Amino acid sequence: MKRTNLYLTEKQMERLRQRSEQEGVAIAELVRRAVDSFLAWDDPTYQPMPPTPQTRKSHSSPG
Repeated sequence: MKRTNLYLTEKQMERLRQRSEQEGVAIAELVRRAVDSFLAWDDPTYQPMPPTPQTRKSHSSPG
């Protein structure tokens, strides 16, 4: 996955926060789903990549 930044309105963020809490998924996942829907809207051949498990990289600091 690639990381990106985008600007959303306050209203968009509030609705995404609500939906995120209701569905128990991250806002980033909701945005990815929305992008997939948009891309498939006029291109029925578009197939989103299956989600890959994300692991956090641990940063250990010298003790």
